[in-house]
Amino acid sequence: MKRKINLIITILFIAVALLFWSRLGWDEGRRWIIFSVAAGALHLMLAVAGGRSHINAFEAPAAERAPERTPTELVLLDEEGKRITSWNIYGKNGLVIGRDTGENHVNVNLDQTAYAGMIDVEHAVLNYSGNNWYIEDISSQNGVSVQKRDGKKYRIAYGKPCRMEKGDIIHIGMTRLQLI
Repeated sequence: MKRKINLIITILFIAVALLFWSRLGWDEGRRWIIFSVAAGALHLMLAVAGGRSHINAFEAPAAERAPERTPTELVLLDEEGKRITSWNIYGKNGLVIGRDTGENHVNVNLDQTAYAGMIDVEHAVLNYSGNNWYIEDISSQNGVSVQKRDGKKYRIAYGKPCRMEKGDIIHIGMTRLQLI
């Protein structure tokens, strides 16, 4: 957001310079035109040098990007493994996975999935700690399993967190969620 604001401020300074040039001409408005362009350039240089902005608005600065192996997205998969929907998990500390009944709060609402009847209201929790994501079964009825990237599937014991890696698939009942 700061990048966009800094870019808008710089564009406004340049627009003011163009306005002075169109209204007053170069001879009468030279001082204001130079001042506006210089102020815009100075603002942009200070913002970039101070790390508060980044010129390429499509690429996040290195400090804002997740490490390469860190999952940043949780994806709901269909039976063929295709993406149905996703949730951004980057920068979050924890997510409750379950079904939103209106009396509780879940971050990953699986109420509308095909196998919602097998998912408890608060079924599992994803926690971020020590640069790793962990899944924990907080319901004992239908359980949670994790399929690792090597294809092996593990049932998670109630109350025992399991470290997750990018590409792992979480099975909640018959519903599949993949960390990407």
